[in-house]
Amino acid sequence: MIDPKDVPTRRTCQVTNESALPLTALWQNEFNADNLIDYARASKDLSEYIRVLVKEGYRHLVVPSRGAVPFISAAAAAWRLDIRSLPTYDERLKEMSELTYSPFHQKLILPFSADPQDATQTTAAIRRYWSRVLAGIVRRDGTDPYLTFYKVLVENLAKRNWLAALPSKLPTENFIFVDTVVSGRAICEIFRAFEEVGLDKCHFILIVDARGAEVAQRYQREIKAMADQGRCTVLPVNRLFTEDRGPAVSGVWSTVYPQILDAVRQRFEWARDAYGAGTFYHQVSSSQVKPRQGIGTPDYNMPVTQMYASLYVGISTAVRALRDAEAAEKKLADQVGRESSAFAEMLAERQADIDLDLRRQLEYQLMKFREAVEEMKPYSPLDKETTRILAEPRVHEAHPDAVVTVSSSHLVRVTLPDSEISRVMLEAEREIALGKDVLDDDWFR
Repeated sequence: MIDPKDVPTRRTCQVTNESALPLTALWQNEFNADNLIDYARASKDLSEYIRVLVKEGYRHLVVPSRGAVPFISAAAAAWRLDIRSLPTYDERLKEMSELTYSPFHQKLILPFSADPQDATQTTAAIRRYWSRVLAGIVRRDGTDPYLTFYKVLVENLAKRNWLAALPSKLPTENFIFVDTVVSGRAICEIFRAFEEVGLDKCHFILIVDARGAEVAQRYQREIKAMADQGRCTVLPVNRLFTEDRGPAVSGVWSTVYPQILDAVRQRFEWARDAYGAGTFYHQVSSSQVKPRQGIGTPDYNMPVTQMYASLYVGISTAVRALRDAEAAEKKLADQVGRESSAFAEMLAERQADIDLDLRRQLEYQLMKFREAVEEMKPYSPLDKETTRILAEPRVHEAHPDAVVTVSSSHLVRVTLPDSEISRVMLEAEREIALGKDVLDDDWFR
């Protein structure tokens, strides 16, 4: 484990979602070749750690963070690249089978996002709420009220099929929890919440911003203590540019329903301290129409999809180049031997060529996308108003009279009419009173 406090590099630029910096400055400080390569390195490491944990009996991923999603996607791509490089068909087939049944294909995404509405609500209580939902899933306790209510949210507010909201193979207590870390407060709240509900056999993989320099000392101690127990691995990155930004960067968003949670707290004794943030994540996608014709329609995401695709392609390009650099080292070792006096110089030359070619590709990709973003004005993919414009028609398909706003961290907030709140609460009361097992379906294993 790399202790964050041993790597004191600080971010070169602290940028918030409300930043007044022009997009060109954000590209220079955040969305640049160095940071894309850094993400690729972390993604390769994540892939290797997950593969080791699989051999130790961990078969599922739990993802609470929008910022972690790009790393997981790139980590799966890194594994596929490694499979393609295997020398025989039988080896490739065996490893592809491992990937197919790996945690990458058994993901549970739950929105642990904290969105307190007033001083009486705490972020720690929100983490406890979602930890209880997760505990109900892990223990197959389909009558747990927290899990039952989550089903009500999914079906009645998100308007999704319950069976599509969870993986068919539900996580066991030996799951891998992949999260992003900035100050350390959120993950330490989750540590405590998991301990409280008895989720004490999972392994945490933490992707840490600013190489740990922004993590407060008290949270560093808690993270180190978890690592010393063998339950936590830290992956430091220079700049966690996917954290608390909209779907243009992470590829996903989450939706919160503040009034519903207030109503639940007032109605049910078990929910007195429940401030759960919302429902679930929407995968970013886009229809194939001209950019300015699509804005404001429910199946359109430009320029969000365009930006996300650009960043993901950049990270994937870097993952491939890092894999090529490793292959070049192995090939050279086979050709001249590591003990050769010329080995180090020849390897440095080959890897420098790969790095130069990679940077040229990334700079070209970023340049072309900057041009595309300029053509989209006045819409900026990083602006929370763009997230609102894209989210609102989707929400209105399910709730025509809802009011949609977006928080500074791009959480989509949905305000509903009183009649809709009453309807959802009646359904929640009915479902909880019935005590039906919400996991009693052949879909779940």
